[in-house]
Amino acid sequence: MSVVLKVKKAPTQPGVYLMKSKEDKIIYIGKAKNLRNRLKSYFQSKDHTARIQTLVNRIHDIQWILTDTELEALILECTLIKKHKPRYNVHLRDDKSYPYLRISVQEKWPQISIVRKPKRDAAHYFGPYTSAYSIREVLRLLTKVFPIRDCSKAKFSNRSRPCLSYDMGICTAPCVGYVSEQDYRKTVNDLILFLKGKNKKPTQFFEGQMKNLAREERFEEAARLRDRLFAIQDLLEKQKMVSLSQKNQDVIGMVRFENDIDISILFIRMGRLLGKKTFTFSNLIESDPVFLEKFLTQYYEEEFIPDEIIVPQVPKDKVLLEKFLGQIKKVPIKIIWPQKGGNKSILDLAIQNAKATHIGRRAMKPSAVEISKSEAVLKMLQQRFHLKNDPYRMECFDISNIQGTYAVGSRVTFMAGQPDKNLYRRYKIQSVKGPDDFAMMVEVLARRFQGKDKDTLPDLLVIDGGKGQLSVALRVLKDLEIENVDVFALAKEKTFKSQKGKMIEKREERVYLPGQKNPIVLRQNSPILYLLQRLRDEAHRFAITYHKKLRQKGFIPR
Repeated sequence: MSVVLKVKKAPTQPGVYLMKSKEDKIIYIGKAKNLRNRLKSYFQSKDHTARIQTLVNRIHDIQWILTDTELEALILECTLIKKHKPRYNVHLRDDKSYPYLRISVQEKWPQISIVRKPKRDAAHYFGPYTSAYSIREVLRLLTKVFPIRDCSKAKFSNRSRPCLSYDMGICTAPCVGYVSEQDYRKTVNDLILFLKGKNKKPTQFFEGQMKNLAREERFEEAARLRDRLFAIQDLLEKQKMVSLSQKNQDVIGMVRFENDIDISILFIRMGRLLGKKTFTFSNLIESDPVFLEKFLTQYYEEEFIPDEIIVPQVPKDKVLLEKFLGQIKKVPIKIIWPQKGGNKSILDLAIQNAKATHIGRRAMKPSAVEISKSEAVLKMLQQRFHLKNDPYRMECFDISNIQGTYAVGSRVTFMAGQPDKNLYRRYKIQSVKGPDDFAMMVEVLARRFQGKDKDTLPDLLVIDGGKGQLSVALRVLKDLEIENVDVFALAKEKTFKSQKGKMIEKREERVYLPGQKNPIVLRQNSPILYLLQRLRDEAHRFAITYHKKLRQKGFIPR
């Protein structure tokens, strides 16, 4: 049955549709209130952008999953996109997570801690903060004024006598009953008020200590205390006041140029601007309202959801999105598109930040000619090596060490033939002792395909090395039951010389493919060879840089 005929017989109920390529790979996932009408729009409209038309041309089959409501379809769509990472869907590639201060007010004896990902619980979260070092320093100082526990549940429930924190005066030892629940709760509430900017007790405490140290002529200690006081003030008190609202808000700035979008999110907590986070998306097929809905759905599935989300335009299905986010947070959420007033001023600030990101990125972005050339080379690469996948996402791994010491691994990622440094990763070898490059490669690949981005597989995996390194990569993928990833090894050019210094043999760059005994030698000046060399050399540079950094640290006298 042809795809068009299948679409004509699609149900008219809500659900999620999965578009597949000829290779049976999911290339796009969407949701619809009426599946038949939504799917027909792909094949009936003549006003598609080139990107959407490319998607339509690649559709070989369509499957769907019916749901009872549109909300269920939205939830399922989000889950499936996260699992399959289709090429033509919106993907959040930024994995930078900022620290939060968490106070577990729902517990009898609340604990304060630093977390990277807020949970869906009743605890109080403050942040996000842009400096992990600063927030750790601030936490250390705050516990001197507000001595509440920072130990884990396991340690807290198994103590028979106070720990060192009690002796240092930074905890009141609720674990052994040295403080009443009422007094302890008052300390917790005072800390919460301070974090909200309504309590000046820490500032007064440290200022008094500073004066005492200066009076005793202990000026160095006074100076250190002064610096710590400034750290607290800068992080928690001197944030820019941008709103009179006492609510938690995220402000979404967005700019679009053709099929590229830049996002800047400003974090506003209790009226204070704490920081921002940026995202970049390229080659989009969605309209702005559809993109905004998909972005907010994916982003807030794991991030802290504020009371209000200020947006530059109304996302598609705004009411549905509010219901979805409110269901996650368990309290009503407002999505606001301001036309005037204070919120409009904050939105303009977020848009200015997004424009600044966009301008900086455009200055470094490849030209249209370069992009066109890259796409042509990728097609040549796929045909030359008979790859199953279109090599849109390529990853290359390399190992660097000196006789097994300061051993590191690197991963670089090229998207559509261009380096994407947001997706570079480096690995400090942990389990291998001595000079064993094969074992090191096993560790690095295992960590890559079992780590937090394990669900995002490359189309092509390139290993720096020869037959041995290729065998290692294939073994790791087989052990982890990973399929549908093309793999080959790229061996460097080598020159062999006689003892008299005369060149006797020159071995060109070679590509080793699975199941083939002899390597493929690419001719010099080949566009394919040039692309692979760029990929391999970038992986080598990235590994060497990290290796040298560790080595220099090791040489510093202690």
